[in-house]
Amino acid sequence: MSEPQNRYPYYGEDDEIDLYELWLTLKKRKKIVAAVTLIITAIGVAYAFLATPVYRTQTTLIPLGGKSSGLSSILSSLPISLPIGGSSSGLTVEAVLKSRTLKEDIIKQLNLLPLLFPNKWDPETKSWKVEGNQHPPTVLDGVKKLQKLMSTSTDKQTGVITLTVDFPKNPEIAYKIAEAALKDTQKILNEKSFTVAKRYRIYVGKQLALAKAKLKELERIYQEFLEGKIKEVPLIFGSSTDLADVSNVTDTASEPDVKSLKQEIEKLRERIRRIQRSAPPSFIPVSQYQMNVQKLEAQMDIAFKLVGMLINEYEMAKAQEMKEQISFQVIDPPYIPEEDKPYKPKKALIIAISLIAGLFIGVFAAFFKEWLENAKRKKKELPETEVK
Repeated sequence: MSEPQNRYPYYGEDDEIDLYELWLTLKKRKKIVAAVTLIITAIGVAYAFLATPVYRTQTTLIPLGGKSSGLSSILSSLPISLPIGGSSSGLTVEAVLKSRTLKEDIIKQLNLLPLLFPNKWDPETKSWKVEGNQHPPTVLDGVKKLQKLMSTSTDKQTGVITLTVDFPKNPEIAYKIAEAALKDTQKILNEKSFTVAKRYRIYVGKQLALAKAKLKELERIYQEFLEGKIKEVPLIFGSSTDLADVSNVTDTASEPDVKSLKQEIEKLRERIRRIQRSAPPSFIPVSQYQMNVQKLEAQMDIAFKLVGMLINEYEMAKAQEMKEQISFQVIDPPYIPEEDKPYKPKKALIIAISLIAGLFIGVFAAFFKEWLENAKRKKKELPETEVK
């Protein structure tokens, strides 16, 4: 019987990698290595110097305020329908920085559309280049492009927010975008944030205005009663409708000025004193007159105490609102990038990577060329029978 053949071929020393042969191959194909390296390096150099420069500015900030207060329990005890939730209704500094509203405000404020779409803008005629059925870019188109140029990141450990703005060609515009973002963020926070303290301050302000109106009404009634125009004093205070329904309360610009209101209350007190010194009309019975006077004085006393209490509550609510107000502190302000030092392209890095990549590709091409020629040579050396 014949001996069994080995299923696996035996590799001798000839199959080991010979570094000297590799060196000879590289030396033989050095022109290919040099040519490929130079071509790829030249492409990298051309890109590094011809690519549009992009400038970057950064600013870091830390959120402040937004702390919950004890006003929720106060509001729950009042006879009003008022939604009581978190201190800031979920509004955060980071949410505003990432919002579409902020980007729309920045685009309108800085007139960024021509800079975001320079290929579609004609600076000479100051109009858009519109052809056929094309439409000029809209603010929403600008928002989509600006979202790629602005990025926001938050350090979860420290809570520090970093705003990064990249802009091509113009370093000053990058700075202006970052600066406008900070200003508009604070503006949006002031307009949109609706804290518990703010709700309470608006409520007290409305009640203060109502009490002031009732106090003036009492003064008018007092004057007309002493002049004999009315004989029976109506009940102004003490009804169940003293507190207005402010379930749909909104912030208004007509908030009472506490200082001027205090001065006006003092003037009203002085008027009441002058009215009280007037003699009672002769045609009103003394008993009826005294009863109505006591009713008026009691209501005036209630009115003055109520207004004084509401003034104090209003001042406290304003102070608490300042504590709860969502704001931020800028740690590192934005800066104007140096024009000769763009963030991208990184020329030295691109050239170095191009050189290394070209060298590797050149070496690979050299060995591939050598392998291809060896394969062709071995194919020619084979007998015709083996080829068939």
